[in-house]
Amino acid sequence: MAKYERHREFEVHLLSYDGAQHLRLHGWLKRNDVLIKSETIHNSDETFGRFFIFINNIMLEQLKEENMERGLFCDIDVMNTENERWNIIKKLDEENDKHENLLDKIQDFMFSFQIRDRDDIENFLKQANETSLTLFKQNESFVDDYVTTKELTYEDKLKDIDLMIEAFIEQERYEDCALLVKVKNKVKQFYKK
Repeated sequence: MAKYERHREFEVHLLSYDGAQHLRLHGWLKRNDVLIKSETIHNSDETFGRFFIFINNIMLEQLKEENMERGLFCDIDVMNTENERWNIIKKLDEENDKHENLLDKIQDFMFSFQIRDRDDIENFLKQANETSLTLFKQNESFVDDYVTTKELTYEDKLKDIDLMIEAFIEQERYEDCALLVKVKNKVKQFYKK
């Protein structure tokens, strides 16, 4: 039986500057099974969103190499100590002063990835669906980025949208389902070309 090689994991903070970059990064993280602690979308003048992730040193090097080739993120902070985590939070507070209570704005979009049981999984999925729906409603360019990104396959996009539609049908949110059907049709039309 082979011995498992343990690798040190880091908590890493990544910033994206627009929706397309954010989608590319999100796709890369999902494809490589990187644990996402939280994701926020705030679409300020300087940045679009941020991820807090847990990643080992090997995957971190791969992420940096991919960034050089494909532009997955615009800023990275590796947090080795509590002090570095605190400094990131202080930076967020400074941004908060600049951007009319930024933390309140992004709180609706934040995912906390602490899953202990089935209810936590359901809550996480509800938050993820709400975030995607909000982005689709707020930003037409996000819809375009979602449709055209190569980070998700055609089948993954359709499955993702179908799962969201199913969740919103259960909640009897038919207007939201109609929007998602439009996005799904755009995906289908894009791949027919």
